[in-house]
Amino acid sequence: MATTTTNDDLLSRVRTLATTGDRVPVVGISGHGGAGKSTLAERLAQDLGLTPEQVVGTDSCYATTCGPGAGMWEQHDWALVEAVVARARAGADRLSYDYRWWLGETGVSDEPMPSVLIVEGIRLFHERSDGWFDLSVWIDLDAGAAGARAKARNVLQGDDRSELDLWDTKWIPEGHLYEQLARPRERADLVLAAEG
Repeated sequence: MATTTTNDDLLSRVRTLATTGDRVPVVGISGHGGAGKSTLAERLAQDLGLTPEQVVGTDSCYATTCGPGAGMWEQHDWALVEAVVARARAGADRLSYDYRWWLGETGVSDEPMPSVLIVEGIRLFHERSDGWFDLSVWIDLDAGAAGARAKARNVLQGDDRSELDLWDTKWIPEGHLYEQLARPRERADLVLAAEG
């Protein structure tokens, strides 16, 4: 059962993990689109002395099948995320993987392995990912409220109407379905209330 936590408690727990284990601990941060996952991951990384490039966001792990017509589990390359986690656990000295962005841009991310591997993204907690994380954090914000925040952000980013409409027709409904099917809040070790 997940424990409700605070930012300070989360940081303390992660620091303890980093100093007590014999390998790089892996922290998963998930929540609905717009809940604040990337913001929390970046803040945690900064507090730990990591660079933003040493955080693995599933936004850089899109599958070749991603797009508006893809199914809920077809958006991300889960085998890639799993391989990144496995390499960290195996003691690799580099955090190196082939990235793929939403619009198809590809490349290689190659950074020194951080003292803590932070992986963040939507739909991160599910049956396949059980056992990937030493600490899993769910940001608690309803898919509808999170989606409204994401739409407001995307308006400021200049997204066109078709992209904004996807929040109402795809992303928010899939967020509700994901929560029903995968029960991410129950899979998480910690639950953190969304900020703002």
